[in-house]
Amino acid sequence: MPRPHTEFIHAQDLPWRKNCLPAPFDTLDCRVLSRDPKNGDCTVILKYPPGWARKGPEHLLAAHEFYVLDGSVDISGQRYGIDCYGYLPAGTTHRSWQSEIGAVVLTFFDAAPEAKPGEGVAVNDPDGPAVPFIDLHAVPWSSAGIDPDVQFLRLAKKSLRHNTRTGDATFVLECGGHTHPNEWREKQLAHPCVEEMFLLSGDIVGERGVLTAGAYFWRPPHLWHGPYGSRGGNHCLIRFLGGHHVNIWSDEALPFSFDPPHNPVLPDELKPYDRVHRLSQAY
Repeated sequence: MPRPHTEFIHAQDLPWRKNCLPAPFDTLDCRVLSRDPKNGDCTVILKYPPGWARKGPEHLLAAHEFYVLDGSVDISGQRYGIDCYGYLPAGTTHRSWQSEIGAVVLTFFDAAPEAKPGEGVAVNDPDGPAVPFIDLHAVPWSSAGIDPDVQFLRLAKKSLRHNTRTGDATFVLECGGHTHPNEWREKQLAHPCVEEMFLLSGDIVGERGVLTAGAYFWRPPHLWHGPYGSRGGNHCLIRFLGGHHVNIWSDEALPFSFDPPHNPVLPDELKPYDRVHRLSQAY
């Protein structure tokens, strides 16, 4: 069974829980954003307490992809601070693993993240190699490759990972403020791949409601969505999975509003945590 359509939930509205994942993650506070109940691949937010440490070497049976939201974590001698990213293929040896000051880390696993002691043999995919470390603040913004038909949103991105064979990609996208479709109408979009998004800052307004910082969605392929706009601008982390990203446009243009009804699609286990977030709530 694949991950259920989740569009959208705010991570901060979910409770912290332990024992959500296998060791060494079972003792960590965890928020599960989405998970495949059969294969165990998942997207979670992990909270590392100050002083947390693991003795190595050890390796995971899943690819370990992560983005640091707060604090810092050290893996194999590399420190990942705020807005740092890594992609470590399954089997990569973690020689040491610790957090001196604590950390909150958006984390992606492509299988159940079971740890095994000892040296591992990292999966070698020349089309999707490891990304040992990226400091996002050292990466320039680029608009290369962005569909000009969506540039009313004033988009730019920082690419983090791209598998040229499978199409899997991870990047941070920036959207300008006071952006909306021309004439307040636009056609909808669909893609032949999964689209996954975590909103790092700002707001996104779409046909399912208002998303503010901390919002998350997992959208299966071929589902219509949009149109979109943003009052204050935003930064979001996006992943495309299971195919190459292509924009497919609908025939009919739909109206856009900065005050849409709240209409998320959620699996049953997330419905109790659904809460309306508004653009004006900061005031």
